[in-house]
Amino acid sequence: MTNASENSDQYAGFLPPRFHKRPDADDVMIKTWTVGDALADHTVPEIPGPLSLFFDLVAPAGQRAGATGFAMLWLDRHPHEEPAWRLSVGHVGAVEDLEIAVAKPLARLVGAVSLAEFETESWHATRPLWRKRAEPVKLVFWGDFAGHARAILGHSDGAAFYQPLGSGLRSDHVAASLPLLEDMLGDPFLFNGMGFEDALRLGIALGRAHLIESWIEAGGAEKEPYFRPMRIWHQAWLSNALIDPAVASLAISGQPPMPALDFSKDATPDSRRKALDDVSAWLTSVFFNDEHPASRNAFVAGVQNAVWLDPDLQQYLQPQQRSEILQGLMPYCRWFLAMALYNHLGNLAAGSAREEQVEFYGTLVDALPELAPLGDLATQRDIEQHIIRIDAARAASAFDTLVLPFCDLLMPRRSFDAHRS
Repeated sequence: MTNASENSDQYAGFLPPRFHKRPDADDVMIKTWTVGDALADHTVPEIPGPLSLFFDLVAPAGQRAGATGFAMLWLDRHPHEEPAWRLSVGHVGAVEDLEIAVAKPLARLVGAVSLAEFETESWHATRPLWRKRAEPVKLVFWGDFAGHARAILGHSDGAAFYQPLGSGLRSDHVAASLPLLEDMLGDPFLFNGMGFEDALRLGIALGRAHLIESWIEAGGAEKEPYFRPMRIWHQAWLSNALIDPAVASLAISGQPPMPALDFSKDATPDSRRKALDDVSAWLTSVFFNDEHPASRNAFVAGVQNAVWLDPDLQQYLQPQQRSEILQGLMPYCRWFLAMALYNHLGNLAAGSAREEQVEFYGTLVDALPELAPLGDLATQRDIEQHIIRIDAARAASAFDTLVLPFCDLLMPRRSFDAHRS
């Protein structure tokens, strides 16, 4: 939302805070151990007693050590390995300091179950692994992370802006705390208003969620455990991304409250899709309506083209699908580019184009020289005639690296009266 240092509003002090002590994600080290023997099947078992005791002790120990970190217990759902418990401990700082901060609870665990080191990596390296194979079962925070978790989970209006609480989950449920990892360690979302790329990212997130549910449904009960981590982690990312639109909607009169996603234990792909449709309809009504055509089209393009626009999904494409998807993407690419060029060339004619816009346009023309003949007197028809000469493959390759950032630079950002401080 709009920067609180630039805008004050009547909601200040009543809204959830941003995480202001955000570390560099490369400075967050995560050590993971394999705990105990392989499990018999993919049924989620009871947490073994020694692991429960470890989680009772680890947060207080980290707090006493003056550290900031978290511990997560997860089940490995890799399709080519036996299911097993994994324990990950994250720490802002060096691995040596991590082990010191949790030394006592870890020593008690070592004496009770077998532990074998699985991996030690930064947050950036660990997160992709988790999204593919980790089903979180328990998550606790300490230090600055714990303070932010309390501020969100204990907020009196938490159910209005935080999806897990709005769906009725207890604050100590792992799915309630999981989105906070994104809030504290992921890229900040919707900062200083809602831009063109923000609208596209929200659309991609909803499109991706629908695709995951389709894959789960098609794979059936046999494949569901292997898709489960992807679904859980994406639902957490989406829950975090929806905080700011929900907060912004508080100051838009006459708008309904944000619908809740389906986190229930007995949820089905169909019930989760219906909840996603409700959220999508709410976003369209409140933010992506006809009054904001640029944002609306960005959002729709994201929903309809998530399989191409989301890098995590591209690995699942079949070669024969590529040309079909490129053709489906082209109308949006051309529409976005035409809209941005029309605005930019108009700004040039009026002498109001900013320096960074002019520089970026030069970079765009270098990559797509068909645009070079366009000048500040170009008409909309001129723009469209030059854009249509760009072949689909080159337009697609420039889409996320040049076209979208150029659009984001040109399209007006929406600011809101209610925002996280």
